[in-house]
Amino acid sequence: MSGHIIHAAIFLAFYIIGAFSTTDILRLLKGTTVSVSCPDCFCPVCKNRLPLHDQIPVFSYFINRGACRFCGSKIPISELFSELFVFFALSVISVLSRFSYAGFFACFLFYQLIKFIYLIRTGPRKDHFGKNLLSSLLHNIMLFGLLFFLFFLEHLIS
Repeated sequence: MSGHIIHAAIFLAFYIIGAFSTTDILRLLKGTTVSVSCPDCFCPVCKNRLPLHDQIPVFSYFINRGACRFCGSKIPISELFSELFVFFALSVISVLSRFSYAGFFACFLFYQLIKFIYLIRTGPRKDHFGKNLLSSLLHNIMLFGLLFFLFFLEHLIS
């Protein structure tokens, strides 16, 4: 039973990482001026800060009909698909690896590969790219460090 709870927690962590991925990656790309370290999520058009209930991945997209609650500007569906892709890809890697440590590291490397592909496709931001990339990597290490704890718990009980 406790193994199922840990697996559910891992999938929840992947859901959160999927949501985080759009903010993390998009703030590194060309045309962006917002720091990766900026804690707030906001509409890029009207600049209104998004309340926490509008930051729930997938659900808030559909509840708000794919638009900003404040100004009505459309949220690109590619952002929704990116979040879902990261969630499903990390979940599949973990299940196929039976939640092994190798699967955990494969998830981390896969996430970094996705970021690298976006950077090659779109190009890096013009200002403070190195600082933001380092900040992004540190955030990723902390986030995946918490995820590692769940993988560690999985191995303790199995």
